[in-house]
Amino acid sequence: MNPYDCIVIGGGASGLVSASLLAEAGRRVLLLEASGRLGGCVHTWRPAPDFWLELGAHTAYNSYGPLLEALARRGRLGELLTREKMGYQFADEEGRLQSPLARLSFLEAALRVPFGLTRPKAGRTVQEWFGGLLGSGNYQRLLGPAFAAVLSQSADNFPAEWLFRPKPRMKAAPRKFTFPGGLQGLLEALAQDAPFTTRTGVRVDAVQREAGGFAVTAAGERLTARQLVLATPVDVAAALLAESYPEAARRLHDYPMSTSEALGVVLPAARTSLRKVAGLIGAEEPFWSVVTRDPVPHAEYRGFTFHFRPGLLGQEAKLARIARLLGVTPGDFLHVESAVNRLPAPGVAHLARMAELDAQWTGEPVALVGNYLTGLSIGDCAERAAAEVQRLLSLPH
Repeated sequence: MNPYDCIVIGGGASGLVSASLLAEAGRRVLLLEASGRLGGCVHTWRPAPDFWLELGAHTAYNSYGPLLEALARRGRLGELLTREKMGYQFADEEGRLQSPLARLSFLEAALRVPFGLTRPKAGRTVQEWFGGLLGSGNYQRLLGPAFAAVLSQSADNFPAEWLFRPKPRMKAAPRKFTFPGGLQGLLEALAQDAPFTTRTGVRVDAVQREAGGFAVTAAGERLTARQLVLATPVDVAAALLAESYPEAARRLHDYPMSTSEALGVVLPAARTSLRKVAGLIGAEEPFWSVVTRDPVPHAEYRGFTFHFRPGLLGQEAKLARIARLLGVTPGDFLHVESAVNRLPAPGVAHLARMAELDAQWTGEPVALVGNYLTGLSIGDCAERAAAEVQRLLSLPH
């Protein structure tokens, strides 16, 4: 008899929502996370006891229904922190800020919008659809850099239908929110006193399909379960599926990935004169974006995470560039932390490939969840997890 009904591999938003839903349905669940922390692409840096800064995903919305519902079932919804309403600005090398509207040609937009609104998004890239909506000039000056700032990579070839999908909102939650200890704290809350077992720092080396379920080899231990949820990066999922599901592994193997280099700095709040903003867009800069801690203000510190384009600058050059934009010196930084973020970079063709992959799972006791399947946001991950859990629960127990 399997000691677990389901093993969930990966402790990000996808894995934690999956484990929570399965456990709440009465299943015996083990969650394994290779790193020493929960969160996945949500990576909160905590340089001081009462100050944190996001190095990965940084904003959550009340349209993230499955995530908020999971938090509500844990009785933690009342702990959400409202983010103050602040906008994004474009930044140049000297720290001068420019409103996004200043980069918009209203004449070009007026000429394009009546024709662009009727074009379906399906089968078109972000550049094709939004460039057709507001004009290619407006896309190059405004929309392209703004989307790249949100995604920390070029969005030009992304599927247009992945962006701005309408979703119901939970009115009990703030429109934009975070959590005590940052967004990673929200995900950690799903695992605190949870009805499932969590083990961090445990790397899964192999997965084998066998009679009655799966055998999972992790840290030299053989674990078994009837069902399996892979909540890992796409390349890790491909490697783990290679033996038992070679066709699925083949479809995942060449999924394109991107990298951004995050560098967070904390300095005394009074040291920089840069006005408070939610973030900065680096259209002609070596960074995709700057995300600030300003929407959750702190009396003593200000924090900034720069998401640099990969391979352009070394650490010292990055710190010098940050200092110049903030109008300070590198010696003013009280804390510095870096991280490398790996994200999917899907093209339009990958939607069809993922649909074919989903068709392959009909009746199979394995689920793929994560940010490479239906969207990159935390909310997209939670939605996919909820849908796949319902599929697993519908299979014979």
